Amino acid sequence: MNKITRFFQFIVLIPAASFIASPVFCQHSLNVKDLGAKGDGRQDDYPAIQKAVDSAIHNPGSATSVYFPIGTYRISHPILLQQVVNGRWKFFSIRLLGETPAKSAPASYLSSILCDFKEGFAIGIQLGRGIHIENLSFVGRYTFPLTISNKNIGTIPYSAWNNGSVQDSRYAPYAGIVIDPFCDSNLLKAAEGYRFLRDQYLPNTGRGGTSDVEIRQCSVHQFAAGIVLTPNPLTANDEMINIIDCNIDAVKIAIAIGQDQSKEIHIDRLKCWSSTYTVLDGLNYGRGTGGGSVMINGMNIAGNVHQLFYIRTDRFPLSAKDVFAESLFRIGTVGGAAGASFINFQIDFLTGPGLPAADYLFAGGPAVFDGGMLRFYNGSKTQRMIFNNARVVFRDMTMSTAPIITSIYGRGLATNPEPLFDNVAIQYSRWFGGVIGRDQTYPVPYYFMNGIDPLYHNSSYAFESREGVSYRIHETQDYEELVPIGSANVVIDRNNFTGYFIGHTENLLTGDYILTGDLRPAPTSQIGRITAVAQDTVYLDQVGLNAKSGKYNLFLSVVYYTEDGFLFDCKKGSNKMTSVRTVSKGRASYFPGTRFTTDLFPKGAYVLKEDTAARTITMSAPALETASDVSLVNGNPDIITTGGVRSH
Repeated sequence: MNKITRFFQFIVLIPAASFIASPVFCQHSLNVKDLGAKGDGRQDDYPAIQKAVDSAIHNPGSATSVYFPIGTYRISHPILLQQVVNGRWKFFSIRLLGETPAKSAPASYLSSILCDFKEGFAIGIQLGRGIHIENLSFVGRYTFPLTISNKNIGTIPYSAWNNGSVQDSRYAPYAGIVIDPFCDSNLLKAAEGYRFLRDQYLPNTGRGGTSDVEIRQCSVHQFAAGIVLTPNPLTANDEMINIIDCNIDAVKIAIAIGQDQSKEIHIDRLKCWSSTYTVLDGLNYGRGTGGGSVMINGMNIAGNVHQLFYIRTDRFPLSAKDVFAESLFRIGTVGGAAGASFINFQIDFLTGPGLPAADYLFAGGPAVFDGGMLRFYNGSKTQRMIFNNARVVFRDMTMSTAPIITSIYGRGLATNPEPLFDNVAIQYSRWFGGVIGRDQTYPVPYYFMNGIDPLYHNSSYAFESREGVSYRIHETQDYEELVPIGSANVVIDRNNFTGYFIGHTENLLTGDYILTGDLRPAPTSQIGRITAVAQDTVYLDQVGLNAKSGKYNLFLSVVYYTEDGFLFDCKKGSNKMTSVRTVSKGRASYFPGTRFTTDLFPKGAYVLKEDTAARTITMSAPALETASDVSLVNGNPDIITTGGVRSH
């Protein structure tokens, strides 16, 4: 026998079972098919699977793992992972293992559990320790997400997702995997919990819960909630939960946390590519206090996702980094004093013809966005990027336009401080040299200090004249000013989210936004963006999510941006700034559409034309007063002086 023959004979003699999974998972495992499961998608495999699970839990010396070969395992009843001794739950460990990583594998390669029921859950873990679930796919009967599109992901409210196709409630979610579904029966109201599993709620069992669960390379589809921690109102713990390299979508909520004792929850490299209302929710199941102490390291979001977060961080913060999302409707709401840290978010917000404009992109705080990009991919220099009632810091990142921080749901316009910026590039804008929050120092010549306010800032800064003084633009504030333009009957087409109204065209520009306070107590609800002004008719797109046809008191949203200092003269009744001269080494021209914040021209006035040779700027409205040598820095910046100037 030659060497080649001996070599091939050696290969043939290797047992085929060695290729099923890694040896650490195969030494002590039960194969569900050996206990009668078929995996053909037709037979009810629940009895065989439950038998295998119970055997592994109660006889760890014989087997600690349950193995699912490739196939579709139809089940008629939830699978319970628990150990009950003398009427009380006892800690246990188990591993459930499929054949192939299920995050992205084609259906023919999957070990899939198909739930042939519309109430309950696929897997329930009660008081576990060291639970490992890997390479399994879970498919439910919740079909409503399959009706969602880019056009309605923003318009269908959360309440409408409870469409009755499955039985789902606060304490009994229809879910793929539930951790600690049950609790002490003495402390649970009769109407709460899973009705057909009422005998699983045991008396006098305390409030302890599961710790140390790893769910890896699994997929969960078509449930009201993908993975739920503590849906009951009593259990604490449910901590050290790791959800690694999983795909959860076609759900109402991908991951839900029911209470604030769920500490150190790791979500790594989550994939969500099909219709989902909320990725991480802490308010709609269980006690509704969850969401803090969650560490997210990577998410890939696409395919009609409404929002990433709806949580409270009253006790522990949220940390999320390396999140990529395209066509996302909004980031969501993160409220609570512990705050949130968002690192390297790369977000493309949903926009386009026929789609509504989000009422807000983020609400809550305190929050820090550090690195990454937040933008609309439409190239618009005027797109409103609205953060509702938010306390936010933006640092070392890129945004499509400067964000507007305001309250849109009745808390007033100045509930929270202005946002803080540190080196934030504005991708679609020529303002600031393209950066907000990068301190820049401008030497100001002597003639600029002429006895009036050296830098026009609503007459709130006045300094003694002194040659050689430097002024530093530290940050920018007051981005958005609301200019009342009267009332009008607005016609809205909510099929394609366009509209129009007649009248009030003075000082309106294509790209401006029209707002109202009639939808909410604060005058910041979006009616739409101006696409054209034709004689007395104003045409709109980007119609706001909540806007409908009707008569509204309208406001023009005027956004001012910080500019370099310059001087000019003006005469009452004239549209021109004359003797215009720049006094810094930055911008030297002002293109049509630039708005200025000065009491010398009506609010909302903007540049029609600039003639650099003649040193004139023609405005859209005449000056209200005559003035000479007016010094101005547009945009109400916060000015810091250096050089020993004494303020008064």
